[in-house]
Amino acid sequence: MKTKNEEKNMIQSEKRTKAFILSLIAGILIVSNTALLGVAVTWFPGILPTLPGESANDTTTLYNLTTIGLMLGIIVLLIAIMLHFKPLNKKIWGIIIVVFSIPSIITGGGFIIGFILGIIGGVLAFSQNTKI
Repeated sequence: MKTKNEEKNMIQSEKRTKAFILSLIAGILIVSNTALLGVAVTWFPGILPTLPGESANDTTTLYNLTTIGLMLGIIVLLIAIMLHFKPLNKKIWGIIIVVFSIPSIITGGGFIIGFILGIIGGVLAFSQNTKI
């Protein structure tokens, strides 16, 4: 028979695992969506919708968006891994995941699903109790 403390630790461990998995999937989706944007800019520029402004679909602007999106996705991936290996700082990792998932919407947000999973994973990591 398990004590209440053991059950509580098990529930916290499950929440931490869910936060890690959701954040990891979010990072993978953000990186893959942005990589596809880079491929589209390079090889199929005509299929992209026209951006507002006088530069329209200037490849330099789109490459900058691709670079920003890749950086955001890689940061979400790395922080998700840090959440798994250094769970004592889970509140900080959760905040960072949310902060870097939100601007990923500019580049497609990991097919929108990555954006949503990143926010959910970050909030799950942040909302955990401080004890492990």
